[in-house]
Amino acid sequence: MNATWLQILIATVLHFDYIRAMEKERYHREILRNHKLKATSIRLSVLELLSGSSVAMSHAQISDLLDDESIDKVTLYRTLNTFVEKGLAHKVATEDRNWLYAIFDDHVHEHEDASHNHAHFIRDECDKIYCFPIDEDLLSVSKRNLHGFEIKQQEIRLHGRCPVCI
Repeated sequence: MNATWLQILIATVLHFDYIRAMEKERYHREILRNHKLKATSIRLSVLELLSGSSVAMSHAQISDLLDDESIDKVTLYRTLNTFVEKGLAHKVATEDRNWLYAIFDDHVHEHEDASHNHAHFIRDECDKIYCFPIDEDLLSVSKRNLHGFEIKQQEIRLHGRCPVCI
């Protein structure tokens, strides 16, 4: 009798895990559709990985974590660049000029404004980069001091130690 209850419990847990996975995939398909992107297997995999990460990741890190030999470097670069072009993801340069990619989850559906008002917090010990929302006031630049210059992009970088490092 105990074995039967254990089997039912295991089956129930597996069923709910399956339902959660299906809901997550449906959510990612909706995000891609909202950004006018076809839901290919690589796009779904990359979106799931980036949206589940709390830090920005490099092409190499993403490739390693996907651990799929059928995904070549060029296809992954194209996928990441497409995400950036469509406003689904953004990229930030590290101190050694490598690109890291991230999704700012709170704004994932607001792709009309690809700037996503946030700052990049760079951990000095390991160069991990986190995205943090910031107030609109911090982004404003006095237009009277620009003297004909046009701002196309601006970035706020914060350097320091995270709670783990402190």
